Amino acid sequence: METYKPALRLPGDAKRGELVYEANCMNCHRAGQKGSDVGPDLASVRAWDAEQILLNILDPNREVSPNYVEFSVELADGETVTGVIASETASSITLRRAGGAQETISRQNIRQMSSSGISLMPEGLEAVISPQQMADLLAFMRTAQ
Repeated sequence: METYKPALRLPGDAKRGELVYEANCMNCHRAGQKGSDVGPDLASVRAWDAEQILLNILDPNREVSPNYVEFSVELADGETVTGVIASETASSITLRRAGGAQETISRQNIRQMSSSGISLMPEGLEAVISPQQMADLLAFMRTAQ
């Protein structure tokens, strides 16, 4: 977090931040008409202050809503799939993955299912974007519709 504190003081450009969002976030987060509904819609964080948004980006497992907890499902054939539970019935579950892809799995084909207790959002975004890009992303997120 300390490395990115300067991002809170840098002037952010929402247009450049949109490019950072497109490259790093839209596989899972919706902003207006762009993105996927795997993680929270960015309109839900518009009212947050920049430090709160930054903290949740850098530490995605700090606060994880039950709707966005990662599940691992081991199938009868030995394959393992992960995602968030989009829906479930007595006979099946539907997992949603990065990019918005959904897969419905019959409960008969599930050998084991468990929650990781963590967010599907990966840690380490700070390794691929600079403090200026983070400032731009924060500016974009605070204006996302």
